[in-house]
Order: sequence, then C-alpha cells, then structure tokens
Amino acid sequence: MKKKMAKIVVATLVAALLTGCGSTTEITNDPVETEAELWAENIKSRKTESVSETLNIDSFDEKFLEFISENTEGNYMVSPLSFRYALGLLLAGAAGETKEELLKALDVKTEEEWHDYCLDFNGFTELYNDEAEKENTDRKGALKVANSVWKAAGINKNFEEGYRKTVEENYAAEYRSFTEENFVEKINEWADIKTEHLIPNLLPENYPTANLAVALVNALYFKDSWVNKFSDGSTREGVFYTENGTTSSKEFMSVRNAFSYYEDEKTQCVILPMNGGVSMAFVLGSTDGLADKIAKAETESVIVTIPKFELETEFSNKEFVSFLGKNGVRRAFNDAEADFSAMMDYDIYVSDIIQKTKIKLDEDGVEAAAATAVVMRTKSAPLETQPKEFTANKPFSFFIYTTCNDTTAIMFAGEIVK
Repeated sequence: MKKKMAKIVVATLVAALLTGCGSTTEITNDPVETEAELWAENIKSRKTESVSETLNIDSFDEKFLEFISENTEGNYMVSPLSFRYALGLLLAGAAGETKEELLKALDVKTEEEWHDYCLDFNGFTELYNDEAEKENTDRKGALKVANSVWKAAGINKNFEEGYRKTVEENYAAEYRSFTEENFVEKINEWADIKTEHLIPNLLPENYPTANLAVALVNALYFKDSWVNKFSDGSTREGVFYTENGTTSSKEFMSVRNAFSYYEDEKTQCVILPMNGGVSMAFVLGSTDGLADKIAKAETESVIVTIPKFELETEFSNKEFVSFLGKNGVRRAFNDAEADFSAMMDYDIYVSDIIQKTKIKLDEDGVEAAAATAVVMRTKSAPLETQPKEFTANKPFSFFIYTTCNDTTAIMFAGEIVK
C-alpha cells in the first residue's frame, strides 16, 4: 500500500439508497408514512476468543485504502468497516450476475464469507460493551453499530422474506419508511442519533429525492480513552512540517511509556492501546507491508508526541462508485441490467455512494463517527533504557482497529499531511 493510505475514521454511517428502475409500480409521494418497526432485536455473532494488536489487512481493505489514498488530496479519513456493513446490506439483496460482480470485487467467494467478517465484529462489540458495563471507573467507552433499511412509502412491494431474514440475523436492521418530502430529514435524523451527533447532516438539504425507493444505512460510533494517558500539562504548541515543505502550528501531546514499536529505514510505527481492546497505530513513512511490520513490533520505552486534531471528511463525488467500478462492478450501476430481485420485486440500481466521517483526538482519547450513503434510483514495563522517540510533526498515517479471532476490523483509517 502506498504511504498515503493511513487515514483514521472513528465513527461511520453508511446509507444505501435504492431506486426502482423500470417497474410497473409507480413511486408516489404518499403522505402517509408506514410506522417503523424493529425487524430484529439481536444479531448473530461469533464469540470473541482473543483480542490483539496484530493488524491483518485483507485484500478488500488493502485495495480500498490504496484507492482512496491515491485519489484524495490533503487530510482525510474513511471507514472501511462501515462501508463493509453497508455493502453487506446491499449484497444480501443482489442476485444473478450483479451478485457475482459484487462478490468478485469484494474478494469473497460467497455471501457467507462477507457475513462471517461482520459476525466477528458483532461479537467484539458485545464483548466490548459487556466489559464496559462491568467497570466501576470514570471511563465512558462506547462502541455502537446500527443498521436500517428504508423504503419509500409509496411503493406497494415488500422486501423479500429471504432478504429480511438475512439482514435481521446478520445486521439487526430496523425497518423504516420515507416520502420524497421527508427523505433527507429522516435519514439525517437517524444518522445524527446513531453517531451521537457527530454526523448531523449525512445528506445536504437539496439532495435530489425523485424516484428514490430504498435506503440501506449503517452507523458506526466509537469513543474511548487511552490506556496510557497524556497529561494535559504536557501539551505544547509546536511546528508541523507539511508535504509541500510549508509549516503550520499545532498543539502536540506527549507521553512516555512502554509501547509496541517498530522502525526500519522506511517506516516508524508506534501502537497506542485504548481501553476495551481497540488499538490505534501511528505510522511515519511507508505503510508498505505494515501488517508484517506490526507483527515484528517489540515493547520499547517510547516518547510519543502527536498532535491533537479534529477532522471531517466527505466523499460525495462518486469516489466509492469509482472504486467498485474499477474492481469490476458494472451491472449494479446500470439501470437496465442491475438485479436486486433478492431484495424486492422492484427494479432498482445503485446511482451514488456517499460517506461522511469525523474524528476528535485529544489528551482524553478518541471519538469518531462516519456516515456513508449508497444511493439507488428508479429508471422512470521493561528495564530503563534510552527511550525511542516517535514525533509526528510531519505527515503521518493512523489506523483505529481491533483484531478478534485473528480477524482485523479496520474501523477507521486516515492521514494527516498538513
């Protein structure tokens, strides 16, 4: 992976909007909104047997992060995990060659393989929240995954029973409805609540709503504190050296402690553990072969100096559509060939994918959220030694992740270059 790949995202919302294409059923502006109902209160999960600092980047994450890095300028963050959940909701509704193209692009042979990945993270979420409830401390850790499936109130077709069962069991999706008039308001309200108000406006007020049929939405929210705390008194103004050689002023936090650390002639990496089993890796230099390098990291006494930052990113220029298209997904975006009959007996195709993310990092810890919309439309402690130093006063990458049962979920990733 190229160096720029390392951006971090803390909370993610993915909204998949589907619109009917060529159906005999007309979408109308029905003023009566169907009452929302909870399809499933619980989701399937795989018991978490182990949690570690290892980073196992699979082919989908590698390709996705590399594509985003190569096509993004300046600071950014993205959530591979939230994108995965949204794609899971979409994949469950695909059929025929449309499904085959998606499976190939996602580098899995079966839909069950994609679900298995989510089941591992579902299990970790349960473990994380169970442990957080047991602790009698001031720590306010939170990890939330939410999914919802929306349908235009004017469509008289129901979701297929098989689709409902799949998204119930694997994603605990809520069912909700919308009209053309309240679509933006409803989606934004849901995203705002599920991301703890970090993503209040997933969609702009003027978002085009004609012919919208379905929205598939995932929300991911994370907040927790550092295991090794930064002292407020250690924060100082300092100089950050940007990619183009200019400088800027930032507030830098410092802490000295024992951390997992790796360095070679191309890469310097330190891993800061967070409470609850989540890790945050900071990388200076190349991220090529990062998983192997993290596997070789050893506990060292390290003085870590990193800047405080807040970062918001929006991908709304079909970057995610381009990524899938580059990897062979064609029919899903074609109004004449898309086949989502496993979802609904209604002609629908993907027309857009949008993601918003936000992260806040300071002495206390990290809080992050992201929102992504897939839019589919209708046709009509060691011995004291000399410490290592990790000073992120130049472009660096970051990853927030957890590895459970040897499966790594990259919750957020990003890069600070200026």
